Amino acid sequence: MDQPSIFSNLISLTAGMNFRDVIDILMVSLVFFLLFNMLRRSRSQTALRGLLIVLSTTLVFYLVTLLAELNATKALITRLWVVIVLIFLIVFQSEFKKALTDYGRMPIFRRLFRQESAPIEEVVKAAARLAEKKIGALICLERENTLRPYIETGTVLDSLVTAELLRTVFAMYTPLHDGAVIVRGNRMAAAGCLLPLTEQELSKDLGTRHRAAVGMAEETDAVVVVVSEETGTISLAVDGTLHRPETPDSLREKLLDLFEIDEEDGDGEES
Repeated sequence: MDQPSIFSNLISLTAGMNFRDVIDILMVSLVFFLLFNMLRRSRSQTALRGLLIVLSTTLVFYLVTLLAELNATKALITRLWVVIVLIFLIVFQSEFKKALTDYGRMPIFRRLFRQESAPIEEVVKAAARLAEKKIGALICLERENTLRPYIETGTVLDSLVTAELLRTVFAMYTPLHDGAVIVRGNRMAAAGCLLPLTEQELSKDLGTRHRAAVGMAEETDAVVVVVSEETGTISLAVDGTLHRPETPDSLREKLLDLFEIDEEDGDGEES
């Protein structure tokens, strides 16, 4: 088909558009804008660029086949888009999970799905005591993202969280002291759990516990409290960032804020 015919087909397509079509196009554009805005700070920038190139190339070919009336090629590209969407969802599953978690934190949804409060005071007491004794510890507090896959790597306890029990688990030479404790609600779900290690470049004075804490905070929305065995320093990992050093008071304040617990209700889960 010659060049003037292609342009004439394009003009005829745009000439037949009405107000509803314009609204339709704007809504689709808004969806794509929100998607790319969500992914622009993704750690998978190279994958995002590659996917955009494939998507743009496919779109150009589709427009050409549409204008040139190449029905077989158009049908093939239409089916190829299904594969592209699946690849998109697989590559950026962690980003979608984080976005859904952010929506779930909206006040209107938090009121509908109320959960047991985290045992903030018990965790702070345990961390402070362990820091004094320079006993290493890794305490992971579950939020919206389920930590079941990580719980299954450790020893299931399902015990009420107390500072004394946390200190006992992390005492030197106990079988579970090298792994992480995972807290779900006000209960200690498991101990000796294995957490993913971050690929970030951390300070050289930080060991495997800190790398595991940051890795967990990258992969999930969990809040991870770390006590250094070498220095007795308390750190807090959240949203892929390590905050250090923390005092018991600053740790308590940040945990109360992260779990949206009022100061006077901080001890409510103790028994």
